[in-house]
Amino acid sequence: MYQSPLAAAHLLVLNRLLEHRREVAASASEIRGDQVDRQVPTSVELETVPWGVVEEGGEPACEIVLDFGELEAEYAAIRRASGIFDRVDRAVIELVGADAEDLLERLVTNAFAGQAAGVVRAFLLERTGRVLSDLVLVRLDDRVLVELDRTDVGRVVSHLSGFVFAEDVKVLDRGSDLHRIDLLGPESPAVIEAACGKSLRGGEAMQVQIGDHPVTIFALDTPTSSPVGEPGIGLVVDRDRAEAVWELVLAAAPAGRRPVRAIGWNAFNIARLEAGTPLFHLDFGPDALPHETGVLADRVSFRKGCYPGQEVVARMESRGKSKRRVVGLRGIGDALPITGAQIFDETEGVGSQVGVVTGSTIAPMRGAAIIALASIRASHVAVGTRVLVNAEGEMVPAVVTALDFDLPESSKPDHPEGAAS
Repeated sequence: MYQSPLAAAHLLVLNRLLEHRREVAASASEIRGDQVDRQVPTSVELETVPWGVVEEGGEPACEIVLDFGELEAEYAAIRRASGIFDRVDRAVIELVGADAEDLLERLVTNAFAGQAAGVVRAFLLERTGRVLSDLVLVRLDDRVLVELDRTDVGRVVSHLSGFVFAEDVKVLDRGSDLHRIDLLGPESPAVIEAACGKSLRGGEAMQVQIGDHPVTIFALDTPTSSPVGEPGIGLVVDRDRAEAVWELVLAAAPAGRRPVRAIGWNAFNIARLEAGTPLFHLDFGPDALPHETGVLADRVSFRKGCYPGQEVVARMESRGKSKRRVVGLRGIGDALPITGAQIFDETEGVGSQVGVVTGSTIAPMRGAAIIALASIRASHVAVGTRVLVNAEGEMVPAVVTALDFDLPESSKPDHPEGAAS
């Protein structure tokens, strides 16, 4: 199991927050003239969760921090300032050599070689058209970084290496010696500029110095925004320099700006669900075809050359439909379905399952509305389709939406037709 080099830095964050809470409690005690609030704990423990499919007798790929004890403040940092997130769940493969770009161009679903953008998202497919991995390709002056889920590294290294014959390219597994960090939120560009003296535009990647440490930074922005719907910047740094870079970025907020706050998976996940961002291994998996993922337009070019699996993708595009798709789901009521909750046809009920919830949350940006991502049968993916979903022990109504979770007029609570539901 990969161990984060930021474990000590995480504990330092917790201790700083605990000390701050003690100071606030002591100040309040002085004003009230009583003792320090005894609800302030004497110590705190970092809560983590395993990442990656755990086979019987095996272990997870890594463990990811859930939060630092102040979830609301962490979420607010993403929306109003900047949050720094240890992406222990992500890893890096490095391609070096004159033919690195050409190799990727022949294998991935999106155009990469010769493109103006230095950061491109693409799928790597099996010959059957199934998704082998969801990639972020980062072009640098002397190499290409392939950023991906940590659980996919071994398969992708083997897959890419299998297509190297006489080409000038080496495929290197850097998952253990390079570490990934995200900076997320509207003030992230200003923080990075303060940390390294360079500004980063959307679709751009560059090598910079943060303190005395070389760091690769790249824009997380898709054509709309980063996975959380706010500006985002990815950092790749040598493992033994990760803690120093983390501390420098934490302290890099320009004067007059809100401080950078360490965040965990819980805040990130709420924000990415609000942004309607499906993730590989959570909302779709290796059994999915690109047309079933909900992110086809961002990952696939229909004007580039051949790649393994292209025939299947082209055939599905010409046919105009798929068996299922990742869509948005808007709950009618207050019951929150959990991941894995079954979705049923509104008329036939439990006799006709049409999908499954892949992730859900109470959305702060939508007035605490219940939203979810779901993989649903093609017959029920039209926006406005009414379904039933298992939530909190009962069957509750929900409405299929696009990934923006906007309800059609006929389904809004104040609409006569919607109110009848």
